[in-house]
Amino acid sequence: MEEQELIAKLLRREPIACRQLVQSHHGRLVSVARAIVGESAEDIVQEAWLLAFKSLPKFEGRSSLKTWLTRIVINAAYSRCRYDKTRFALSLDEVMDEATPLLERFSDNGHWHHPLLNWTVDTPDEILSRQQLAEILQKAVDNLPEAQRLVWLLRDKSDMTFKEIAEDLQLTEANVRVLLHRARLKLLAVINQYEEGLPC
Repeated sequence: MEEQELIAKLLRREPIACRQLVQSHHGRLVSVARAIVGESAEDIVQEAWLLAFKSLPKFEGRSSLKTWLTRIVINAAYSRCRYDKTRFALSLDEVMDEATPLLERFSDNGHWHHPLLNWTVDTPDEILSRQQLAEILQKAVDNLPEAQRLVWLLRDKSDMTFKEIAEDLQLTEANVRVLLHRARLKLLAVINQYEEGLPC
């Protein structure tokens, strides 16, 4: 279903369209909220859904519905916890000081210069389908520094652009790219360890 058609059905409050929207985005939005507020994430997303349905007639389509919903959740989460920008800035500084050798691992477009060794399946999606690795990766995501975790969720799980993420988090696009590279590097290292049978 095209997005404009879906929006028209949502505006008419068609139950199937409303249910489809929630089912498509709820889990991802909870993950984004959890990166900011922790255990209160489900409550935040419930509030965000109410606000989204109330605000839908004002949706102008300048971004995708997915990005718009994500921004509502981010704003709701920031409001709930009176988001401490100092805490985020400290997390960002800490990450920027890490001595991870990014340039030698990634090309300018964010791909590995040399693929990880010994992967036994073709795509990361197939790897992530394994329950054990999915659980290990979730722990790795939870253990990422706050700034990295949030940028990774917004870019790789929510498909927001670097510009949108930078605006929402009040960062430069360059900082967003560095944070994303560092998060990906750590998560892909976990996958590589798993594939090689090493503890992770």
